[in-house]
Amino acid sequence: MCGIAGYIDLNALANESVIKKMTDAISHRGPDGFGHKLFGNVAIGHRRLSIIDLASGHQPMSDDTGNTWITYNGELYNYLVLKNELIDFGYNFKTSSDTEVIIYAYEKWGEVCIEKFRGMFAFAIVDLKKRQLFIARDHFGIKPLFIYQSKNIVAFGSELQQFKGLPEFDNKLDINAIDQFLWLQYIPAPLTVFKAAKKLKAAHYITINFGGEVSEQKQYWDLDYSKKQIKTEAEWLDATDAVIKDSVKAHLVSDVPFGAFLSGGIDSSLVVSHMSQMLNKKVETFSIGFEEEEYNELRYSEQVAKKFNTNHHTEIVKPNALSILPKLVKHYGEPYGDSSCIPTYYVCELARKHVTMVLSGDGGDECFAGYNSHINWLKYMPMNYKVGIKKMIYPMQEMLLPSKYPKKDTLKNWIDCVQYLDINWRTRLWNDEYKSSIAQVPEGFEKLFNHTKDFTLANKVQYMDMKTYMNFDILTKVDVASMIHSLEVRTPLIDKEVWELAATIPEEFNINKNSGEWQGKQLLKKLLSKNFQDEFVNRKKQGFSIPLTKWFSREGELNQLLQDKLLSQNSLLKEYFNTATIQELIRTNNTSGLWLLVFLEEWLHQYKK
Repeated sequence: MCGIAGYIDLNALANESVIKKMTDAISHRGPDGFGHKLFGNVAIGHRRLSIIDLASGHQPMSDDTGNTWITYNGELYNYLVLKNELIDFGYNFKTSSDTEVIIYAYEKWGEVCIEKFRGMFAFAIVDLKKRQLFIARDHFGIKPLFIYQSKNIVAFGSELQQFKGLPEFDNKLDINAIDQFLWLQYIPAPLTVFKAAKKLKAAHYITINFGGEVSEQKQYWDLDYSKKQIKTEAEWLDATDAVIKDSVKAHLVSDVPFGAFLSGGIDSSLVVSHMSQMLNKKVETFSIGFEEEEYNELRYSEQVAKKFNTNHHTEIVKPNALSILPKLVKHYGEPYGDSSCIPTYYVCELARKHVTMVLSGDGGDECFAGYNSHINWLKYMPMNYKVGIKKMIYPMQEMLLPSKYPKKDTLKNWIDCVQYLDINWRTRLWNDEYKSSIAQVPEGFEKLFNHTKDFTLANKVQYMDMKTYMNFDILTKVDVASMIHSLEVRTPLIDKEVWELAATIPEEFNINKNSGEWQGKQLLKKLLSKNFQDEFVNRKKQGFSIPLTKWFSREGELNQLLQDKLLSQNSLLKEYFNTATIQELIRTNNTSGLWLLVFLEEWLHQYKK
């Protein structure tokens, strides 16, 4: 795992000190080595965290002619298969790294080479013959990639903060992007908090010629839930178990010590179970807990650790954990509102004391319909789902449903299920001069939802979660929190092979109300039930969250922090937001909204500096 950077100067030759500033800004992503390469007005750079081929995988790396160069962040899990295929075509390799495989895959197949890749990646290839950069990002957006454009500079990098080292940095804010942050707790791609910077979307690529012309973002892969296979439940259990097992095995390729995050939930427990079966040594596992019992799942992670005989490491997160907020804000680079980034930071810190790489259970809820929002989406729809056929239960049911729940499968109703500060709060929050920037539809969501027109109800929101929440929130959270500590996190449940199989499973095998109540993630629960009792497998779902409601309450340990951060004379929020509305958020202990403002206030202070 690494960090990458590059820029094109439209008026002068590239400067090594500039590309060095860009890579130094992300030294935490690659403490094991660095490199720079200049090509006239183009420069690329790299910071390396060594995981595979520790001796010879240094970057930027070139082919044997020196016409193709790469700076690459990620891991290809099928690189040995591709390498053997390329050897058959006559290519010679001088390293054992997956980096060199990408170079020759590009030379052999061109831009479509990325369709062959299985893994997580963000890379830029300098093609000196075509005088262009080819820049791509993996299927799910596991690894980040930002593009910056101003009058005289075009640049790319793993983090927004790298662009501050450019000869010019246009830092004009995108107020609409900040509004979408308040709405969703993240800024959706391609937007960033800066008008001049954009995110490269997952499963997309671009080309940039040496004259600075940037192509449109082009999609190379998508998921189709409309093609189902007919199998029995037993056959689906076998197929699901096999594809997860294969993915875990592929994700274990490493030349450094590794372990696993273990929350005690369904997904991480399954990953650890497979790891324990495959390895001839104890798995190193890592968990975070809280003093507040209703948030603490350590007892479940300890059961799993005992069952599979792991070397288990734990730590308790307390209210003073928020002292890391300035560091988090710096590294996320833009407003980011998922408070679980705090325990994620600490579990990464804990893991890095023992290993360099870990596997996580991220993606299981999105892939196998496990979120409470999925259940609520189905629970209150006025139709009964059986084998994908919609039937109205009662003609009057739609009128009788609680108003806060969806009645039709529309984009608006889905957003209502997952939003944080709705349009009423945001309209009251923004000062009058900014109200015109309030978003009516999140960036790109309408196009994504239209793609789901032939999908069943649960598949619609699984697809939306994969494209939005999982990408912009979950994967962003884990990437940044882990890279602060130079820790590589791999996600075997967020894998092309796993998702392409899961998309063919009829939804009633994953989410149904056969027990009388809607329950999700049925296949994974049944796989785990081979090792654990019903009270472990089918307990109430608990997210990876922190006790902010208690900490922010009037009697809470962090209530004064709210007053100091949001209402003090030094607060920068008052330039943008109505103080009376902020006070009402505090009075009603609107925890999610308050955390968004706390993070934004700290971000604005760092931005001003």
